[in-house]
Amino acid sequence: MKKIVLALVVLSFIKVSAQEETQPKDTVCSSKVVVNMRLGFSVLANNSFNLNQKLKSQNLTELNETLPAFMLGFEFFGEKMSGDLEFGFIYANPDKNSVEVLQRGFDTRARVHYNVVNQEKFAFTTGLSLAFTGNDIDIYSKSNTIDLNNLNPETNSGHISIRNQMFYAGPSVSVYLFRKSFPIRLNAGYEFALTRGRYKSDFGSVINNINENGNNRLVFGLVF
Repeated sequence: MKKIVLALVVLSFIKVSAQEETQPKDTVCSSKVVVNMRLGFSVLANNSFNLNQKLKSQNLTELNETLPAFMLGFEFFGEKMSGDLEFGFIYANPDKNSVEVLQRGFDTRARVHYNVVNQEKFAFTTGLSLAFTGNDIDIYSKSNTIDLNNLNPETNSGHISIRNQMFYAGPSVSVYLFRKSFPIRLNAGYEFALTRGRYKSDFGSVINNINENGNNRLVFGLVF
């Protein structure tokens, strides 16, 4: 946590320093690198989850394969190269009949792009995206009762908690609009799932495990 706070302070200082530089008014683009803090919203459209096959076979609530993510990050923009680093928070809560699923996680992404078009009010860039996603999944009965007079875990059930982690990489594009007035960035990309993503639990051993590699996803984002 201390390292993250320190990084935010350093990047904020870079942002202020970069914005204090006077840019030439008669040029289309500048050779200076500008760093800004951004907020945004992303949609992670996964093509599938192998865990859903297990849930479906038992007529249980399935995971949402299209997930929203709220983003906080930093972008840099130079004359020829640009990119960003963003941290996202994932949340979904599907339910079916008496079973509910809570999906929470984080999504960290770095983009490095070449500026194909770099104009004063508009830019189009393309390049590579690298992402790391961690998922926490709780599957539980909505009628589950917790008796504080009986906290022995051997006599309580109805709750499964598992987690996994995935690494993604793939091509991406960004469109920058209204750069001089109200800057907006639109992102799109296709990310390939490169790691196995096997499930673990902090509360027990997982048997009959499955992989989530190969389940790629589309990523769409709107950043302010």
